[in-house]
Amino acid sequence: MLVDGLEGRWESGNQRWTFVNDIRNVPDITINGENYEGTIGIEAEEDDVFIEGPFYMIIFEELSSSVPDTSYFLGAAGQIGNNLFLDLQLFDFDMRDDNFVDAHLFRVHTFSRLTLNQDKLSIELFEDSWITDLIVENRVRIKHEKINDTLAGESEILITASTKELQRFVKKYGDDEDAFDDPIELTRVNNEL
Repeated sequence: MLVDGLEGRWESGNQRWTFVNDIRNVPDITINGENYEGTIGIEAEEDDVFIEGPFYMIIFEELSSSVPDTSYFLGAAGQIGNNLFLDLQLFDFDMRDDNFVDAHLFRVHTFSRLTLNQDKLSIELFEDSWITDLIVENRVRIKHEKINDTLAGESEILITASTKELQRFVKKYGDDEDAFDDPIELTRVNNEL
């Protein structure tokens, strides 16, 4: 679903988020320092998103360094229970010819709760440690895998549940304040793109 008023640029002190709702025609953007003029066509596969419907191209810029660090995401918004959620997936422009690097990456989605009020946008990511604790302590049953990083001596939980299972999980815990990181508070910069 498209969220009325979400398209545009939003900033905090050290981040800029730009939401573009026509991702099939994103004109004149810069990728890895290279400017691309004209139109970049984007095709999404049928099962690529958690929430069905129209997509956003989301340009995320970390502004805390002298050269902004830019990442591109595909995003879908949807209402689950009483809340609005955003499903983000890193967008890979396939600018490199090195499939070796791609073989070492997981294609994952992240989910966050959105609150939009006029020119204020709040994005609350699910708290990784909260979800991990639920799973490790057997307080929730959801399909997952434990991924071990032998070099770092750490492990992470990768949720592998179906879309329907994920939606039930989000609906059940969507109002639990402990489930979320501190919000990213953004203010609209300019309503034009």
